[in-house]
Order: sequence, then C-alpha cells, then structure tokens
Amino acid sequence: MNHIPVLLKESVHSLNIKKNGIYIDATYGCGGHTKLILSKLGNYGRIYAIDCDIKTILKYKIMDNRIIYIHNKFSNLKLILNKMIGKIDGIFFDLGISSFQLNNPKRGFSYMSNGPLDMRINQNNKITALNLLKNISEKKISEILKNYGEERYHKKIAYNIKKYILKNKLHNTYDLSNLICSTIIKNNKFKHPAKRSFQAIRIFLNKEIEELKKVLNISLELLKKNGIISIISFHSIEDRIIKNFMKKHSPYYKGNINSKLPLTEKEINYLYYKNNKFKLKIINRVFPSKNEIFKNPRARSAILRIAKKI
Repeated sequence: MNHIPVLLKESVHSLNIKKNGIYIDATYGCGGHTKLILSKLGNYGRIYAIDCDIKTILKYKIMDNRIIYIHNKFSNLKLILNKMIGKIDGIFFDLGISSFQLNNPKRGFSYMSNGPLDMRINQNNKITALNLLKNISEKKISEILKNYGEERYHKKIAYNIKKYILKNKLHNTYDLSNLICSTIIKNNKFKHPAKRSFQAIRIFLNKEIEELKKVLNISLELLKKNGIISIISFHSIEDRIIKNFMKKHSPYYKGNINSKLPLTEKEINYLYYKNNKFKLKIINRVFPSKNEIFKNPRARSAILRIAKKI
C-alpha cells in the first residue's frame, strides 16, 4: 500500500506558506507534506525536513536544493536549528507512523503482519519492544498499556504477556497480537483488539509523549511573530497534550480570563495586546472528511490543530 498523507491540503494550507519563507517538516516520513510545501515555495524559500528514521529519509528523499534533511529527534530542534537559521515561518508535525514503517513486517509495528517485536522508530536505539517486555515487570507493562493505550484490559494482557515470556512463547508480532485477541473481547468493528496495546508499547518504547512535550515549547521559541504551528495527531493522548498546550498559551486557557462567557473577536484581540503572557492564537481544529476516511481508513482518528504565534 502506498503512503497517503492525511489531511494533506488542509495542513499545508494552514501554514499560510510565504514564497520565500522558512519552514520545518518535523516528521518528514514519506515526504508527502514536504512535497506540497515545496510546490508553494519560491527559489529562496527553505524547508528543513527532520526524521529520526534514516531509512525513510533515504527512501523518500526529494532532490531539491531548497530542502535540508536532518536525521535526528525533533526534540533536538533548537540545538540543531539555532546553529543554522533564525526564526521560522511555520512548523508542521504529522505524529502518525508512516505506511512505509507500518507495511514493513521487519519493523514490527503492525499487528496485522508477522515480524520481529521491534517497534523502534530510530533503529540506532538498542532496546526493541521484545527486550522491553522481557525486562520490565507485569505491573509496569500494565501501567504502559493503561497510560499510553488507554487499554481497559491492561491487567489481563500484562499478566498473559509475562506468562507467555516465561513459557518462551512470545517471539514476534503475531504472538503478541494473538495473545491479546485471546485475552479480550472484540467489540468494535473499526478497531483491532491489539491496536491499543501495540500503540502503547510503541509510544513508551520511543518516548513519544516526552518528545512531543519537549518540542511544543521549543516550537513556540522558534516561530516568528505570526508563524504557524500545525499538528496532526492520531490518538486522544497526543491530542489532549496539544490542545492543552495551545490553550495554556492563549486567552482560552481556564484561569487566564475571568469571564466565562463567549468572547467576541474584539475582546480576544484586546486580551492578546493587554497580556504579554499570551503567545498563541488558536486558529482551527480540522477533521478528515468522510470521503478521505473512505479512501484512507487510517485517517479516521486524525485531528489537525492549528495555532498562530502572536
């Protein structure tokens, strides 16, 4: 299956591309969003494409002198870019795993195909998902499934994971997927029983939540005035962090304003100018259309949030 970028036109449009602006695609992946951004840039525009998976960069590299590729974690943005550029006009994140990663059984991300229990986004990291599960306690596994996958049956699954490990029955993605399917009841035709657990293990292994929290604050520092931050998330944990971050730095944050009544545009603008602590104006929240979900089922859970630095 070819990679289909989610909310492609909506996310790139949200960046309000300036012809000679400087932009960051912090999650390059298969390059779909970067390619569309490039089509709107002039000769002096630049885009910094970042990904911690070197294999995706090498496979989907676009030959264009306006792109600067960086193999690194996006939480290192400030360290990397402060040495290269000043402030930026926009930054984009697509927090999902790419089809290139999901569709390669050897990467171990998918519960639908058999492969090693790997799940490392950056394969320079030494610890795989199997190493992790073998070396942490049942209680810790349960916490991971609950906190990062919001899995209702986290205790039962954690118990069976450790039982399978003790009996030397856990080796690959099929083993884990079948274990989970035999543990819980399938009650949602759109969600595989193993989806939440695979998500949770992957997020914890790659420290995705910690990375996201770090990079949000860094992005705010790097943006120029009126610069745009545009983020696509795919599960409620990430979306909640993004939503709270944007609200915290805007007048909409509970506690930042005394009035509980809806504010007019004039009142909001007054609050921005009166309070220097407000750094973001929330622009929009966008969901995929029914047509996009039909063409690309992976878009079903996507949410695009957009804010502007003020």
